[in-house]
Amino acid sequence: MNQTETLIGRAPFCLLDIETTGFSADSHEITEIAAIRVSERLEILEETNFLIRIENPVPYHITRLTGITDGLLRSKGRGLAESLREIHRFTHAHTTFAHNAKFDQSFLNASARRSGLQANFQLECSIPVFKRLLPGHKSYGLPKLVDALGLDDNGAHRALADCRLLLECLRHARNK
Repeated sequence: MNQTETLIGRAPFCLLDIETTGFSADSHEITEIAAIRVSERLEILEETNFLIRIENPVPYHITRLTGITDGLLRSKGRGLAESLREIHRFTHAHTTFAHNAKFDQSFLNASARRSGLQANFQLECSIPVFKRLLPGHKSYGLPKLVDALGLDDNGAHRALADCRLLLECLRHARNK
């Protein structure tokens, strides 16, 4: 167990999630970023969430999965650089976890570089935490954890909903 994993339940931390137009940080775009700040008692202290205006159309299969449309991003989306600066301010003072952190971190850092920002996002992965708390599962993907813990995934595949769902999984896993 690494030192960061033991932080959960002992100090405030953040959970972060993004939605994207695909799997490649070099050729796809972030459509949504969310983070929640969590107390040592696993209570939500603060939340933030941004839809992002993007350069290219949202692929149909992404709209079907997330409900995020071109029109939604045009009407409610913010600039990428502004959103990255804000999410960095929100999370930088706390250890920040993401489920499959390598994916989120690669997108955030590639997007920051393309935007000319010096922000360097350092994310810890929550999967090892679940492997310790719930050993023996074949998969630790968020949908599999939700099923294993008997939770409802209403609103999954949206960044803020996924942050909240991850927190709910942490709460239940700690009590197992």
